[in-house]
Amino acid sequence: MGGASGSKNSGPKHMLPEIDWLNSYHRTIVTSSLIQGVYLLQREKQKKVNSQSYLWWESFGFSLVKQLINEDDDSIYGAVFEYNTNNPHSGMPPRSVVAFRGTLLKSKTWLSDVEGGIQCFFNNLNKGSRFQQAIQAVQTVLEKNTTETTSVWLAGHSLGAGIALMVGKTLAKNGVPLKTFAFNPPILSIPLEKLPVIDMVKGMFRFTESVIKGTFALLAQKQTQDDDPRVAAWTPYLYVNPSDGFCSECINILKYKIFMALIGLGKFESIGAAISFRCLTFGIESGEPIQLLSSAVMLVNKKKSDDETTNVLMKPWYKFKKAHGLEQWWEPNPAWDCHSFRSSEPRMD
Repeated sequence: MGGASGSKNSGPKHMLPEIDWLNSYHRTIVTSSLIQGVYLLQREKQKKVNSQSYLWWESFGFSLVKQLINEDDDSIYGAVFEYNTNNPHSGMPPRSVVAFRGTLLKSKTWLSDVEGGIQCFFNNLNKGSRFQQAIQAVQTVLEKNTTETTSVWLAGHSLGAGIALMVGKTLAKNGVPLKTFAFNPPILSIPLEKLPVIDMVKGMFRFTESVIKGTFALLAQKQTQDDDPRVAAWTPYLYVNPSDGFCSECINILKYKIFMALIGLGKFESIGAAISFRCLTFGIESGEPIQLLSSAVMLVNKKKSDDETTNVLMKPWYKFKKAHGLEQWWEPNPAWDCHSFRSSEPRMD
């Protein structure tokens, strides 16, 4: 299968001759490429160089209609793209895609990006200025597509994936479920699968955690979002790499959620999942965790990288960058495992 690959700065070298919007791999290439375009827009602005960012959207028939600017440091963290229907395609393309980049540890952007990471840590990303502006931008786009909300998509990587998921969930609660693509979303939880303990101990820890949090939630009379059919109908796509410590635990959270549903404790697990020990410990009011989802389709990258580095000290950092990087999702010949969860129909595909 052909795909888009090439330099992260010069655009994809191999174009799809015809986009099949019903093909999961084609959708993945396009949405990840649009996010890469947002990264390069900010790098161009910061370094005042031409990195040909336009190739990352024009190559697939999109045009840039709006940049989303962070009010604190004037950085570009998102963009609105519109599809030009002149390009050959099959299936129903999106009319608009709103894409969000992740963290850039550069001198002019790192502070506001790290602030967004802290908001993720305490489940308060929806209180940040980026989220509020993103909601307004999406609502403006929706006003132009009032008859077909399915023609508006959300996409984000890392911190941007968290924003996309929170925006998608917020709109779903209002009866507007948008197709959402979240690449390497920041799931901040204890990485149990990375710890050298047996599976039984890990399972007991998860179950005990659910009991404590579920009991606390019941005493606090919290309700599960599964009670809202509008949220349950929204099914985002999560792209994760098991070697990425920022999102790998998402795999095990979803598997555990499926297990609890199969033994009849799905609702108990769901109300407990809304409780954050971090926020309780620090006495901070908690919002909804990013990973609190009623439904999801998760694609796990199982492809091993052939690239290596001879520097032993750099190898862990190099491997992390590869596992957390965006470019893995537009590489040719993907090897993905697909898992899905529906609040009413849990299953492993």
